[in-house]
Parts: sequence; C-alpha cells; structure tokens
Amino acid sequence: MGAEGPATSQDNDILYVGLDLGTSQSSICTSTDLRRTVTSVVGWPKDLISYKFLQKQVVIGDECLEHRMAVDMIWPLEHGVFRHRPSADDESVDGEDREAEAIEHLVSYIIELAEARPNQEIRAVIGCPARATDDDRKALTDAVSGFVKYAMVASEPFLVAYGLDLFNNALIVDIGAGTLDLCRMHGTIPSEEDQRTLIKAGNYVDSRFHMLLQEKVQDSPITLEMARRIKEKYAFVSSNKEVISVDFQVNGKPKTYDVTNELREACESVLPDMIEGARDLIVGFDPEFQNELRQNIVLAGGGSQIRGLSEEVRSNLTEFGTCRVSAVEDPIYAGAAGALSLAMDMPDSEWRRHATVKP
Repeated sequence: MGAEGPATSQDNDILYVGLDLGTSQSSICTSTDLRRTVTSVVGWPKDLISYKFLQKQVVIGDECLEHRMAVDMIWPLEHGVFRHRPSADDESVDGEDREAEAIEHLVSYIIELAEARPNQEIRAVIGCPARATDDDRKALTDAVSGFVKYAMVASEPFLVAYGLDLFNNALIVDIGAGTLDLCRMHGTIPSEEDQRTLIKAGNYVDSRFHMLLQEKVQDSPITLEMARRIKEKYAFVSSNKEVISVDFQVNGKPKTYDVTNELREACESVLPDMIEGARDLIVGFDPEFQNELRQNIVLAGGGSQIRGLSEEVRSNLTEFGTCRVSAVEDPIYAGAAGALSLAMDMPDSEWRRHATVKP
C-alpha cells in the first residue's frame, strides 16, 4: 500500500463500510460503529391479496421468511456470489430480470442500513469466496456501483484474518452457508495457492439433514426451512450424549422424533472435504513454520458455532503434531468487521484505483 498513511474515519465526508454479502445472511459494519445484518432473501407479493396484506411491493430479509406463503422469494447469492451477473447493457429474459432486480433491492437495502448522510462518499470493501473468479468479483463491484463511489473485493477468510490481526502463520476456516473457505496467512497477501473454496458448506448440511428427516418422518411434510431451524438450534459433531428430540405434526397432531443421528450425520458430512483442505494447506506450507501454523487454526462463519467442531478438527489433524483450534467470538460480523478494518487502513492512493464510476 506504499508509504502513504491509512485513511481515517475522522474525515466526515467519507463513510467506510465493510460488507459480507452472504448466501444466507449479509452483514455490514461502518466507520460510525453501526453493525447490521439481514437475511439475504428478496420477495414479491404473489397476488393482489398478498399485496393488500403486506402493503409493500418488495419484501426483504426475515419478513420474507415470516410471510413466505404470501411471497415469491429469490435468494440472489449462491455459493457466496451472485447467481446472475448484472451489467449495464444486460438484455435478460424475465427470470433473469427478476434475479437482477433482487440483487439491486438487496444491495440497496444493505447500503441504506449504513445510514450515510446525503452526498457522503462511501468506500466499501466486500468479502467474497476465497477462490472467486474475476467475473464473480466484478459482479460484486458492479452490484454496488450505484450506491458507493469506491469498492474493493477481497477474500472472505483473508478479511477475517485481517480483522483479527492474524497476519502470519495462521489458518482461517470460514464456514458459511454457500461456501467453506480456507486461507493460510504468512505475512503477506495470500495467493490462490494459499486458499481453498469448497461448496459443501451450511446449505449442503441443510439439504442433507432435510433429506434424512424426510426419510425418517414420512407422515409429515417437512420443509427445508424447518430442517434449517432445527440445525441452527442443535447442530453438533462427534460424540454427544444429549438426545435431540423434535415434535412434528403427523395427521394434525404433534409426535416426538429422535433426530440425533440424522443431525450428526448431516453436520459431519462437511468434515472430510474440510479436513482434506486443511491438510493440503498445512502440508504445502514451509516445514519450518508448519508447527506455528497448526497452533493458529481459527474457525469462522456461522458453521463455526457447530458444537464440538473445534475439537473434531483438532483431532483429525493431530497426525501432523499438536494443534490448537479456536472459533471467532463473533461469527456474524467477523468478516464485515475485517473488511471495515481494511477499508479504513487503505490509503487514498489505493482507493483511487477502485473507483466504481469515473470521477
């Protein structure tokens, strides 16, 4: 970044923001100490009755889930990037028009949460999957171009590391809904060889658990959203003496089911690929510093809250020697907070290279 000093929030004409646009949840942190999160879903009333009931043309976030019977919903992010890539000269069919519209509504809503003053310059750092393509990164920049003056896209696990000051000999495992990303830090900006992106992540666990529940509880319609809520409340891996019992409606009456084994199997389904990715990054590291790397393995993202996960990762990596695995204290905002830290540290000369519109 050169010798020029970092930008600061003292300039009232500039608002710095860190954005974590996630497949399931999106978060924003600002230089004015605001922190906000929103479910990454956009919906439209299905018909006149739905519109009269909701009194809105577009519904965003948890309100969509609360009234999901009355709206057509779109989750515009998939595997941590936009399913549809908007552009100024886009000539899309109707379905893609709706996808592009969902992106615009979601991004606009999140930026509004920053509470920028009129005409205030916004500088944003946006998190993305570790191995996102150049096209994916450009799509993220294009999506915010109508709302911020400067935007930079960076690897999500790198941003987590940056926010925690883990600049050297550390391994970040960021378990989101759409992707599971790994990044090793060694005192410089990580290269592609230092990172991995896996698509077996939180949504994969949800789908797996949903399928197992449907097989077990055949007399009750179980939705993916129901399975997700159970997972978020009880998720665990490895041995667990607690029995996970859940009531489902069968022929209109509640019936209790033991779903312990099904939940364990679903949560553990992401472990093999995660452990293999961590092993690759450890084995490929400079042998002189591998021990220090193993002592700084940090789990982030919503999946880091799975009970027993830190111990399970540690035990699977002990073949290389002792390991220390911990989880971030704030998985909801770790990525956005790291993005904000980077945004505020970047000097003006660097920001000028990331203009979304020509000055």
